[in-house]
Amino acid sequence: MQLEYRRAPGAERCPGGALLREEMARQLGYDPVEPAADLQASALVFRGPGREMHATMELHDAEGAVTWSRHLVAYNDDCRELVMNMALSLRVALDPSLRVQPAPAPVAAWAPEPASPFEAEAAAPVPVPPAGPELRLGIAAAAVFGVLQDTTPGTALHVALRYPSFSIGLEGHVQWPAAMTVDRQPVLTWLAAANAVPCSQVRRLFACAFVSLGVATTSSASVELVDTSSFWLATGPRAGIEMPFSDRVAIQVYGDIVLRLSELRIETPEAVLWVPPS
Repeated sequence: MQLEYRRAPGAERCPGGALLREEMARQLGYDPVEPAADLQASALVFRGPGREMHATMELHDAEGAVTWSRHLVAYNDDCRELVMNMALSLRVALDPSLRVQPAPAPVAAWAPEPASPFEAEAAAPVPVPPAGPELRLGIAAAAVFGVLQDTTPGTALHVALRYPSFSIGLEGHVQWPAAMTVDRQPVLTWLAAANAVPCSQVRRLFACAFVSLGVATTSSASVELVDTSSFWLATGPRAGIEMPFSDRVAIQVYGDIVLRLSELRIETPEAVLWVPPS
């Protein structure tokens, strides 16, 4: 057969047609691609919403009529898995009597296009090596309330290793100074912390737990304070949604519930001025 393999914009990082041809040859026991053949196969790989990768395939006879078609979806952004499943479907279309050697583990499920459901091929699934992690970098802006004396903005830098369904991240977080007035004199407190953030992700939704370790510093030019630096330890859950704009750019909107594990107070030698709400 003749083989036409294309990658649409957004799918440039997917494997090329050589992997599809190599895997079909492995399963069939021979290379089915022949430039002068009457049978023509066309395949298109493209990105869907979120982390979905799609593939459409058709077989055309010598007159150009479509004799077979399939639509596959990989929901974990794994192009290699998608191409391996494409080879399996084409192999069954070319020679349904052939059997592939049983695989030690199933591949992730792939779904048909809703308007054109297809029957699952009865052959054993093809083993696919696990996808490696993807390095993600980000910067965050936040509004923080209930942690220091007043609601303040915050900034965080984020780095994470992202797998298809989970990620492991580290954050550097700075909460801008919060102010209170004592005898008409300002008292400022700011927080700097490092966060460890493991997350689980399903499509665009994610849920995380975080552990935060750092220091809260209080200062005043005119008020005598006790223990101006305090150890900060906190943990809690995080939940949010990711809205991708391209392969490289996405926006996350999320909320944290901070459970403080260390004591934080602002005090002078005479009195306690402020403690966080319980």
